[in-house]
Amino acid sequence: MSERITMPQLGETVTEGTILRWLVKVGDEIKEDDPILEISTDKVDTEVPSPFNGTVSALLVEEGETVEVGSPLLELGGTSTKNLNAEATQSVEQEDKIEKTEEPAQEIFENEQTVTESKTIQSTQALGKVSPVVRKLASENNIDLLQVTGTGKDGRVTRKDIDKYLNNGHQKPKEVADNNKSTNTGEIPRLRKKIAENMIHSKQTSAHVMTSVEVDFENVENLRSKVKDNFKNENNFSLTYLPFIAKAVVSALREFPVVNSSFDLDKNVHLIHENIQLGIAVDINQEGLLVGTIKEADSYNLTGTARKISEISALLRDGSYNLDDVSGSTFTISNNGSFNSFLTSPIINQPNVAILSTESVKKRPVVIEIEDGSDSISIRHIGILSLTWDHRVFDGSTALLFLNSIKTRIESTDWSQEIS
Repeated sequence: MSERITMPQLGETVTEGTILRWLVKVGDEIKEDDPILEISTDKVDTEVPSPFNGTVSALLVEEGETVEVGSPLLELGGTSTKNLNAEATQSVEQEDKIEKTEEPAQEIFENEQTVTESKTIQSTQALGKVSPVVRKLASENNIDLLQVTGTGKDGRVTRKDIDKYLNNGHQKPKEVADNNKSTNTGEIPRLRKKIAENMIHSKQTSAHVMTSVEVDFENVENLRSKVKDNFKNENNFSLTYLPFIAKAVVSALREFPVVNSSFDLDKNVHLIHENIQLGIAVDINQEGLLVGTIKEADSYNLTGTARKISEISALLRDGSYNLDDVSGSTFTISNNGSFNSFLTSPIINQPNVAILSTESVKKRPVVIEIEDGSDSISIRHIGILSLTWDHRVFDGSTALLFLNSIKTRIESTDWSQEIS
C-alpha cells in the first residue's frame, strides 16, 4: 500500500512553498522523521521530515516548483526494494568502470579536489543519516561533523546546527580567501531574496505614509539608571528602551485596534485582530532581517516583555527558531535606534497595516515649563518614534493619535510598578 506525503501547513499564514531541493531519490528507503526535502516559504527555509516509513516510489514535483499547502509531494511504496537495490548496484558498478578508464593525472587532480569532502563524509558515518544539504554545507565550510552538536532526532546534525556552528565564529577558509579579493560576485542568498521579494510586494500593496513624534525618555532613563545593574545580574540581559516602548505600543494598540489589523482590498476583507502578536525585527549579523513574534504580547509585564524580546532575538540569531517564532505578527517594531539612527521610514511587514521604528535616544537641550509657569532649558533624554502606516486603512489623525498615545505612556507611566 502506498502513502502520499503532501505539502505541510508551515504556519497559520503560509499557503504555499517552493521546493528548494529533494534530499531523497526514487528507491531510497526512509524512516519516519528522516528529512526528505527542503522547502522555502515567505517566512523561512526549512527541512521537511517524513511522517512515514517506506521506500520512495515517486517524486511528484520538481525542484524550483511552487505548490500549495496540501498538494502531493512524494509517494512511498509501490516499487520492489530488491529491484531498486539491484538497479542501484548496477549503476555503481557502471560508475566504477567509468572511473577506472580516466587518465591517472585526472584521477589525481580529482582526488586532490575532493579530499576535504571525503573526510567530511567519513565523519558523517558515525552520525547516522545526514541529509545531502548538511553534508554539502559541511564540505563547503571544511567542517568535521563530529565537532557539531546535533539537535535532530537521535542527535542528527541539521542545517540549523551547521548555521549555528558557523555563527559561533567558525569561519570557513574559502570565505576568508574571498574576503581578500577586490571583487566578489556570487549568488544572492535565499534570505536576501526573500527580503527583496517581501519588500517589493509590500511597497506595491500598501499606501505607505510615515509620521513621527518626539518623545521625552527622561522618565524611563531615571528608572533604568537605578535598576539596570541589578536587572542584568538577575536576568542575564540588559534593560534597554525597547521593552518600555513595546509595553506602550501594546496599550496603544488596545486603544486604537484598527492599527492592529490586516487589510485585503481584493477580497474586500478588513480583519481587526483580537490578540496582539507583537513582531520584533531582528538583525541577523548584517545578513538580513527576521521578524520574531511575541504571542499574546499584552499578557506580560515590563520584565516579561524584556525577557521575551531577549529570547526571541537569541533564537533568531543562532538559527534555533521554528516557523511559529517568525509567523503571525499583527504589528511590528523595528529597533533602528540600537544602530544609532535619527529618523527611519520602515517598510510595512505584510499583512500588518503599520510598523514602528524606534530611533536612538540622546541627551538634548529642551525647553520645559516649570511649576510657576515659566520656561527653562533642561538636558533631557530625547528620541523620535516613526510610524509607517497604510493610508488605505486609516488616516493621519489615527496615526498621530496612536503615536501620541505611545508618547504619553512612555513619558508618564510609573514603570517601577512593572519591574519584577
